[in-house]
Amino acid sequence: MSRQEPRTKVTPEVKNVNAPMLSLRGVGKTYQSGGQPLTVLREIDLDVAAGARCAIVGPSGSGKTTLLGLCAGLDRPSEGKIQLAGHDLSTMDEDGLAALRNAQVGFVFQSFQLLPSLTALENVLVPLELQGGGRGVRKEAEARLADVGLGERMHHYPSQLSGGEQQRVALARAFVHRPKILFADEPTGNLDVETSQPIEQMLFALNENFGTALVLVTHDPELAERVGRVVRMRGGRIESDTEL
Repeated sequence: MSRQEPRTKVTPEVKNVNAPMLSLRGVGKTYQSGGQPLTVLREIDLDVAAGARCAIVGPSGSGKTTLLGLCAGLDRPSEGKIQLAGHDLSTMDEDGLAALRNAQVGFVFQSFQLLPSLTALENVLVPLELQGGGRGVRKEAEARLADVGLGERMHHYPSQLSGGEQQRVALARAFVHRPKILFADEPTGNLDVETSQPIEQMLFALNENFGTALVLVTHDPELAERVGRVVRMRGGRIESDTEL
């Protein structure tokens, strides 16, 4: 096993505002599967500037979701270096990574990751409460739920909501603290066309009004085209990186 660098705590501020919001160099990820190594990502180099937008596309199994998790510090690469908001993720302990995510990152999971014992409103309040709460946080959470069309459903529990409604709660939770970068894994994948359009508008408004960088995994070619930059993956590698 290679010697690990000492891990340091993090302050929530963005370091080095002139650096990319996200930077990957030589990133790879290998798991053990049935006692054999399974390499999911290979030699990934990627930069996303502050306030920029990027869509990651490619066939199932190409490593898109794994890459998103590494970028957000939810998992660690087997090799290479990732910097997020100016912080070298390899030097940070789990508490530091959690603090950085809570201060700077929004994440929308394919599986929603809502807390079943909390109402929609309480789920959306979680990031704000982790930041210390304060006056006005409830109104902010209520406003974000209204933005995604759930103003009348905010006191319902996840089990009382449809899959599409749960996804909208997850989006509201990701938006509520106005992150510097938002990662979304198929953000409109469980929504019909009528519902997905306002969600897409919210994503782009967050980008334009607050300078939030967007990194979206999607199978929707129209959404990828709207994002404007398309990173295409195949076999765990970046096959192309195109500005449309």
